[in-house]
Amino acid sequence: MSSPFLALSAIEYALGPKSILHGIDLTLEQGRIYGLVGPNGSGKSTLLKIIARQAAPKSGTIAFNGRAAGDWGAREFARHVAYMPQFTPATDGMTVRELVSLGRFPWHGTLGRFKATDRNMVEEAIARTELEDFADRLVANMSGGERQRAWIAMMLAQNARCLLLDEPTSALDLAHQASVLSLVKELSHERGLTVVIVLHDINLAARYCDAIVALNRGRITAEGTPAEIMQADKLQSIFGVGMGVFPHPVRNEPVSYLL
Repeated sequence: MSSPFLALSAIEYALGPKSILHGIDLTLEQGRIYGLVGPNGSGKSTLLKIIARQAAPKSGTIAFNGRAAGDWGAREFARHVAYMPQFTPATDGMTVRELVSLGRFPWHGTLGRFKATDRNMVEEAIARTELEDFADRLVANMSGGERQRAWIAMMLAQNARCLLLDEPTSALDLAHQASVLSLVKELSHERGLTVVIVLHDINLAARYCDAIVALNRGRITAEGTPAEIMQADKLQSIFGVGMGVFPHPVRNEPVSYLL
């Protein structure tokens, strides 16, 4: 049996005296989309930062492709894992093409030449995210949904095997939420990408993710397929409020609602 793409064991994390994550054990397979859900303050973003090596756990182990996280150099790691934080950095004066080109940095470094291969990867990423008409537009002047697609294009140009997305739909309207998450799902299945995505809306997680991991007070409280998680009793235990579930009238997938 092959090793999982990502394995976390007994992860603990604290900020000063405050414990944030407790005993996190998680195994993620290649080519699947995992939704991290749970109430505010449950540790979702912190867990994503630890996977992205943006934060170091107090204890526990992390392995990528069977290799300890510490054995990966920074550039080698960036060639495999791409991270988009909840609040993306400022892009003042930067065009879409310039932003997407940053995705090639792990491959050529600061002093390396930007080669034809790099240019091709950038243009392919722009085309795949349907941003050709925006390639020379300033990122700062685009709508929220267009900006999110530009960041995803940068991650595609990075050619990473794993995408880590922290609440990419939090500031988007319904149409752009569906557009961004549909794109992520298509890319995952087309390229065999492992995707971990923090979402507040459990219905979005159920629709677009292959598996759901629920956190509450820094612990994993439930893990399974959307059908397994979208049960009234499980949802109440995850979110602490009464919830009901009914089948979608068109797609027949489970949809939750507050009681």
